[in-house]
Amino acid sequence: MRRLTWIVTLAAVAVWSGLCWIAHGLIGIGGNLVAGNADILPADPLLIEWASWLANAGTGVGEWLIVALWAVVSAALLALGFVVSRLLPQLKLRLQNQ
Repeated sequence: MRRLTWIVTLAAVAVWSGLCWIAHGLIGIGGNLVAGNADILPADPLLIEWASWLANAGTGVGEWLIVALWAVVSAALLALGFVVSRLLPQLKLRLQNQ
């Protein structure tokens, strides 16, 4: 039962990692696309420069937020797997004793 718990836990972490990897890539691509095409706006050149800078800064912050969120949720999933793997034998013993 412990092995199954860890297999499920690691599968959940793998799926979560894949989703975060996709989100990280989409934020990077989208931010670079917005920053690179900021000059399409018919506005003051200073405003266009600020829009490009803000898109680049937002992309960097967004990518790091995804990495931080990935780390926190992955650690929580692993902790949950650890707790469940420790509680299952005790629960099994209690059910057998009743």
